[in-house]
Amino acid sequence: MADEPSPDEPRPGRPSLQELVGEALAEAIERLVRRGREEAGRVARTGRQRLALRQHQKDLDHFWMRLGKTAYHLVKGGEIDHPALRRAMERIDELEARIDEIRRSSPDDASDFDDPLAPRTPPH
Repeated sequence: MADEPSPDEPRPGRPSLQELVGEALAEAIERLVRRGREEAGRVARTGRQRLALRQHQKDLDHFWMRLGKTAYHLVKGGEIDHPALRRAMERIDELEARIDEIRRSSPDDASDFDDPLAPRTPPH
């Protein structure tokens, strides 16, 4: 029985248990790294798409606002006329009047109500 190798000793032509475990572990780590890279790439693509979508939506909102202001001035100038535009303009004028009233009746710290990004009247 002394001729038989112990289970821990590698047999000729066969990898040892440590080599097998090492290879399996290395393969598992490679799969995890590859999967991590793929997932990171997917997350990055999704993030870029969301950012582009947000930017396009912001640009679209900006152009709708410009179109509205242009229509406001065209109606004011008598160049175009439509009942729906007139009603919208009346509502805008009412809201601006209310905003001005609140600003006038508020204490001296009315600057808290000012929004620098929102013009009080349409640009000329």
